[in-house]
Order: sequence, then C-alpha cells, then structure tokens
Amino acid sequence: MKNTVYLIIHGFGGNTDEIQYLADYLVSKQLNVHTPLLAGHGSDKKALSRSSYKDWILSIENTLENLDNEYSEIICIGFSMGGLIGFNSLAHPKITRIITINTPIHFWNLKVIISDIFSGIFHKNYDKIKYYKDSLFGSSVKSGIDFLKILYKTKKYVGAVKKPILIIQCKNDESVRYKSAYYIKDKFGDYADLRLYNGGCHQIFKKSPELRDLICKDIYLYENSFHK
Repeated sequence: MKNTVYLIIHGFGGNTDEIQYLADYLVSKQLNVHTPLLAGHGSDKKALSRSSYKDWILSIENTLENLDNEYSEIICIGFSMGGLIGFNSLAHPKITRIITINTPIHFWNLKVIISDIFSGIFHKNYDKIKYYKDSLFGSSVKSGIDFLKILYKTKKYVGAVKKPILIIQCKNDESVRYKSAYYIKDKFGDYADLRLYNGGCHQIFKKSPELRDLICKDIYLYENSFHK
C-alpha cells in the first residue's frame, strides 16, 4: 500500500484546471496527487444543473473509497467550494488533515467587485467585466441554490470534526470575504493555521501568478512539517 495521497478538490462550476498548477507543483515534489472531477462539472451549465450538491459530495465519497484501497493516509485540499466538500468528508478515518484555499463562508466581496468593475470601465479592461458576467450567468439558478445549500448546511458543523487545518485566503478575493477564514479558524481553534495573503484573487492558481508560487511553497512547507 502506498503511503500518502493529496486529494485536491476543485470549486463550484469549475474543473480540475483550477487546481492543476498546485497539483503539478506537488507532483514535482514527488508527492502522490489525485484530482477528481465533481459530478456535473467540466461541461456546461445544463450538465451542472442536472447534478445536485449531494452528487458533488458523493463524488468525493466514491473517490475516497477508491483511495482507501491504495493509500494509508489522505490529505484533503479543497479549493473554494472544494473546501466545503472537504469538511463533509473530514470524518473519514484516513483523512488526517485538511487544507482550504479561498473557501467561502461569507461570499461576494462587494468592495473588490465594485472596484474591479469601475477600474475595468475606466481603463477599458473589459476582461474583468466579462469575468463577472460569466460568473453571474455561468450556472443556472438551480445550481446556484445547490451551492447555497451546501454552504449553509456545511457552515453549521465546520469544526465539528477537528483535525489539523491550514487555511489559505487572499484578502483581495472577489468571491469570498476574507472574514470567512477567521470563521473557520475560530471553529477549529488550536488545530488551525491561518495564512492571509495581500492581493490575489479567487482563482489564485490561474489568475494570480504573483502569489501562486508562494502559496504552493507554503502548502509544501506546512506538509513537510508533519514529516520531520
């Protein structure tokens, strides 16, 4: 049986491209990595709409069953909503700790969003405006409701299962207010290690090259501290 695997879970409406940079970094450090695709994701909003938040959680439960036969230890890394799904799986006996990256408890950072939109208009940077338009219309109302369901159901028992957790949050995240990180830290207490990063954005590994290497390194060093 192999030793340890890093299970990296992508976010709502996204796919494994969101976390591929981190996955490649960990692989370069000779670590075992698994990046499953959540049910309904990776295609279009119709496919996403045909799935529910229960299906997204079940995707990881099924993945854990398969990894359980291969590895003696599982480290869960959840990006955005992937962190919420990780919390739902934290009772699994082989998951020894969890890392969350820009995971929402309080979502939509209106201060950043308004600033980005006005900056985009003023500087004629329409990519920013397109990004928000795509975010708004990229999923159905039904899928949006499913996201809210998993958010509010999970929020009630964050920290109910206490294991070591590294909480990573960018202060300039447009989708997640960084007080979310403080909420998670408060629930995990002494088990939590909180890292806040100035700048950045929600899609940290795709759109924030100025921070992603530092965050990858910090994750690796955090993990290395458990193997001294």
